[in-house]
Amino acid sequence: MQSACAPVVCQAARVRGMPDIMPLRRFYLSSALVLSASACTGNIGGQDAAPESAAAPARVRRLTRDEYNKSASAVLGTPVDVAQGFAAEDTILGFSTHERLQVTSLLADQIDTAAVTLAEQGKSQLSDLYACPSGKTQDDCARSFIQRVGERAFRRPVTAEEETDLLALFNQGKQGGTMETGAELVLQALFSSASFLYRTELGPDTARKGQVVELTSYEVASELSFMITGGPPDATLLSAAKAGTLSSPDEREAQARRLLKTPAAQLKLRQFFIEWLGLGGLAKVNKNNLVYPEYSVDFRDSMVRERDAFIDSIVKDHSGSVEELLGANYSFVDETLANFYGGLERTNVDDDTGLGRVTLPPERLGILTQAGTMSTYAHFDSSSPIKRGKFVLTRMLCRTVPAPPANVSTIPPALSENATTRERFAAHTNNPNCAGCHKIIDPMGFGMEDFDGLGQHRTEESGKTVDSSGAVMAADGTTNLGSFNGGAQLARYLTKSEELANCVPLQFVRYAMGRDQHASDAELLAAMRSGPYRTDHLKITEALVSLVRSASFTQRRLPTR
Repeated sequence: MQSACAPVVCQAARVRGMPDIMPLRRFYLSSALVLSASACTGNIGGQDAAPESAAAPARVRRLTRDEYNKSASAVLGTPVDVAQGFAAEDTILGFSTHERLQVTSLLADQIDTAAVTLAEQGKSQLSDLYACPSGKTQDDCARSFIQRVGERAFRRPVTAEEETDLLALFNQGKQGGTMETGAELVLQALFSSASFLYRTELGPDTARKGQVVELTSYEVASELSFMITGGPPDATLLSAAKAGTLSSPDEREAQARRLLKTPAAQLKLRQFFIEWLGLGGLAKVNKNNLVYPEYSVDFRDSMVRERDAFIDSIVKDHSGSVEELLGANYSFVDETLANFYGGLERTNVDDDTGLGRVTLPPERLGILTQAGTMSTYAHFDSSSPIKRGKFVLTRMLCRTVPAPPANVSTIPPALSENATTRERFAAHTNNPNCAGCHKIIDPMGFGMEDFDGLGQHRTEESGKTVDSSGAVMAADGTTNLGSFNGGAQLARYLTKSEELANCVPLQFVRYAMGRDQHASDAELLAAMRSGPYRTDHLKITEALVSLVRSASFTQRRLPTR
């Protein structure tokens, strides 16, 4: 995934109910932002150009819907969820936090509507900020309002040019009205501005084309905050940016560790684990009731609650340890799943959620064998060795599995009362055109056949004993790296796998940085893989700290034109 252009709409302001102001655009862009948006990617030439491997390209990144909500909430001082109605976002490499989020015409209209809604809400909630006491001119009060609210919206101080433009808009709104109508118009402009909608990674305005630059202190503050909490910098982080201390790796680490203790950071890490493991669609999983009579919407909700409660425990109590995530012999379930897992006894049951801690039976271990994971990687009416094998290979071991040839059917083999799933799929994948991939996928997937398509443990299928023997094959398909029998044994193998330990930091870089690895990340990834993360139970928080300390986190290469 390379750095990509941010498509920016530069038409005149459409501030509803007010005349257009020429200096303002609906998305206000500085010259540096225009440069980045138009230059897109790559090193095109120029004598001052640094080698492409010196740093990842400078860029602008559009806020996700969740980031938009949190940014708007920070401006207004109260939670909002207006962006939940925005156009759906796609994923790249499994993550929604990628750099290629675009602004379509539909989304542009939705942003306009949201700006109106937020401005109407904000004019009363922020009235103390534009109230004008005796002894001050209305222009002074308007400037103070613009500076204070603008810094919240732009995550940096408002420039003199921006202040002048916004003051003109404030006064335009105030004509024939009040300070309130002026403030409302400014808020509408702020919420539809590119400086609100986009995060910049451009460095100082004085940098030369093609140069490797350090991000500005306010850009570093935004990088830290959005990566860890999913929202804009708080007052403490903005103060550090103003003081210029974020150029120090020690200060960035201190700020990161401070933010990691917040509830917002715990939710953000939950999102990483869910997206990394591809479990975001669990709430929409559907099953055939004729095959799985236990399935219901309530059952599905129980699986979602287990997923979230278990991950939250791993994040809060174990600093996001991947070893614990895969190797825990406990979970948190309601009565429905406690019975589904074999009549398990719950302790410390929460009166509100009905969730209690259980000790898992020996056939289950960690998140891999949870009903939610096994259901996600299965078909409507059966298990799926191929989906499960590919899941482990691509998401947990960072391997690439090619798409099947165009002339090969991907329809799963028909159900049979006389054959196990393993027997049906073995015949299906013995096609010579498929053998190259399936000699790696199938041994992995077949080893989880002790769980059916709903995630129920089984030892028999179609009147036959289930064969859940499996193997982790090397990428060339010729070397067996480890044999296992059943999902629990696979989970135990993965907790000690060097391949998995190396994969997780790469996956986190993809999630946190919004891109695939860059040539300049070699040193960073080596530090993440060999530092405290590697020696302390694969704690994702330690990988994160290594990331924020690195040069890759703060350096970008400007485009050459």
